[in-house]
Amino acid sequence: MDTLGRRIAEIRGRRGMSQRELAQAASVSVDLVSKLEQGQRRSARLDTVAALAHALDVTLAELLGKPRGLGAKAEDGEIGAIRRSVLGLRPDRQDPPARADLAVVIDDLWAAYWSGRYAHLARQLPDRIDQARALTRDGRPADHALLASILQLAGSLLAHLAQEDLAHLALADACRAAEASGDHLLFAAQQATRSWVLSRQGLWSEAEHVAVTAAATVEPTLSRSSVDQVALWGELLRYGTTAVARSGRQAEAAELLGLVGAAASRMGHDQSTRYVGRAFGPTVAKMKAVDVAIAGGQARRAIRLAEQVEYPAAAPTAMHSRYLLNVAWAQMADWRSQDAVDTLRQVEALTPEMLLHQTIAHTIVAELLPRRSRQRLPGLVGLADRMGVSR
Repeated sequence: MDTLGRRIAEIRGRRGMSQRELAQAASVSVDLVSKLEQGQRRSARLDTVAALAHALDVTLAELLGKPRGLGAKAEDGEIGAIRRSVLGLRPDRQDPPARADLAVVIDDLWAAYWSGRYAHLARQLPDRIDQARALTRDGRPADHALLASILQLAGSLLAHLAQEDLAHLALADACRAAEASGDHLLFAAQQATRSWVLSRQGLWSEAEHVAVTAAATVEPTLSRSSVDQVALWGELLRYGTTAVARSGRQAEAAELLGLVGAAASRMGHDQSTRYVGRAFGPTVAKMKAVDVAIAGGQARRAIRLAEQVEYPAAAPTAMHSRYLLNVAWAQMADWRSQDAVDTLRQVEALTPEMLLHQTIAHTIVAELLPRRSRQRLPGLVGLADRMGVSR
């Protein structure tokens, strides 16, 4: 079985490191490294795995065994086509489309992203990126804004497909397009996505710096600023909270979470805005509180906080699913094994394609499978088989 411990042992051996040397480099205990490699433990906190990845000089995705590229419904060459388009290497044969038509298409593609339809999105992106580039030939600021949006979308998808370096290239181009548009809020919105990708790589300090610095540039006066600005500020702080919590600074994370809550309260209710592009409000803030508790190793508290999230379906489907994965993690960590299985099956029903690309889901299933020796856990084996998790 391909496990976290086996990958650690293999990479450590390749680098010629002892368990003690790895533990010292990652600031973790030798006992933890030993138990992971021997299969006595199958998972660890994300900040711990990130520290091990950094010490081994590999990506977090590689150490976690995250699948690269598309799985279900994939055809041939989607990632290659996106790569060539992001790098500007495709033949320049596109005639500029009507701006209004392309804007509608980009909105539809964002909807596909938030519903977890990755394969469909991957097939559409290359031509749409090329069209957006062609549209900017006349240099109109609004056209550059469209290019920024489609490149931001490409970066977001690529991060999910474990193509983080290419995602950063797409986002760097998106930032340049946002600058050319003259819209400082659009530029700040790119920083939110950059922070999210950095967090996915376990680069907590870098993610925090990007998010908090950008938030300072758009900080609103809550009583007078537009909902667009308030939502963007709250979203940037939400990503900053993630980075701070994952780096183990729970008190600071709680302070930032309070600011996220203030922005959510100013919104009044969950609503989509121009720069966040999906619902932001009280539900999102409460979901983030669950994530912060999990980052602090407080599984039982996370479960209690989840009970306060009254309308999780108010969030976009992909965000709802990711939140449920956090709940499943907390249930697994609190030994509510069947609850965790049932929650994972909820995610599968909501976003079956997206589930395949979620490392946390694979980790939960791998952690639950050995528990069948003491618990029946109906539904788990079928779920593991559909996800491709070895038994």
